[in-house]
Amino acid sequence: MTVLLSCVSAAAQTLTTLYDFGSNPRDGADPLTGAVFDNAGNLVGAAAIGGGSGRGLIFQLSPPGTPGGPWTETVLKRFHKNPDGAFPECRLIVTSTGELVGTTFEGGTNNGGIAFALVPPVVAGDPFKKLVIYNFGGFPGDAVNPNAGLLANGPVYYGVGSGGANFTGAVFQLTPPTRRGLPWTETILYGFEERGSGDAAFPSSELIMDKKGNLYGTALLGGTNDVGAVYELSPPAVVGGPWTEQVLFSFNGADGSSPAGRLLLDANGTLFGTTDGGGAGEAGTVFQLAPPAAPGEPWTETVLYSFSGAVDGSSPVGGVVMNQQGRLFGTAQHGGNGGPRISGSVVFALDPPVQPGGAWTETVLYAFGGPDGFAPASLLTLKKGKLYGTTTQGGFFGTGTVFVLKP
Repeated sequence: MTVLLSCVSAAAQTLTTLYDFGSNPRDGADPLTGAVFDNAGNLVGAAAIGGGSGRGLIFQLSPPGTPGGPWTETVLKRFHKNPDGAFPECRLIVTSTGELVGTTFEGGTNNGGIAFALVPPVVAGDPFKKLVIYNFGGFPGDAVNPNAGLLANGPVYYGVGSGGANFTGAVFQLTPPTRRGLPWTETILYGFEERGSGDAAFPSSELIMDKKGNLYGTALLGGTNDVGAVYELSPPAVVGGPWTEQVLFSFNGADGSSPAGRLLLDANGTLFGTTDGGGAGEAGTVFQLAPPAAPGEPWTETVLYSFSGAVDGSSPVGGVVMNQQGRLFGTAQHGGNGGPRISGSVVFALDPPVQPGGAWTETVLYAFGGPDGFAPASLLTLKKGKLYGTTTQGGFFGTGTVFVLKP
């Protein structure tokens, strides 16, 4: 493990707040997981709380009709706990037919959370129709409280939750019915082992998949040192056989702890991610995991950047995105001009080294101050050179924002 540190540079960028949550008593609040574009060019996302009942909502932001005008919010769904779920903490999937698919942390018939789909109306102006795909927590060892959204692979969805046989979390698969109207089928692909076993524990990120169908994710705890791990889950050689889990890397604190946020997989099979804590400054890291030259050998971790908790930020929990030049972008929940580990927060960029083996360089693209939002926890959406994201707090009404930044 090699730790690469670099001095921070600053860049004066213009951030535009597209929407301030809380303009009315039934609006959402705490948009944890960012926003994505739907097929019509609107931004869609989930607010974890608020919505009148306090149990969250799904929102749509439509771009202005004239340049510089306001974006318009439409509430597509308000949650009420039972039977329709509560507290959506997911990044939405937009299907080719315009359906919005996600999860809620609680609610449903078992109060273990649900997987849902919002079906767009046939007639413009009619409401979206909500379908419950699955109610979690229906049997001992089932996944509950799905906290990271879903991964789509064709019509099949994959996700993670708490629960499982050892109450340390599980990876699940949701398969659609052969005929409309029949129930979806959930399969538990893997239940994590007990704490202290060396296995990953408490999966903390949306899954990703490589070309071979292997799944990758992070876990807040577990691993050799019980401070978090990166794991891989491989499909069976024979259909119907068990999936195989492997801990690819165990963090030790000095190289990061409590990994969170979706992993990024590049064309070379290298993984990139973020940790909430640990590192040289004990304020989180951005890390890289390079695959071994030969199967069975260990993966190689490199800490690309260790946050100090000061003006460079701290607690990057959303993961990173990469542009075509190999530049990484992410958010840090705290630090920045607001003060060490307290408030503020930043949007950052990491530039790869000019020379092989050199240090990556962090640039603070924007430091939040409060009225423009603070405490972003989401993965950014990169589109046409612009970064779209959410803050969980702050803004005009103090309950979070949606923003865009041109790096």
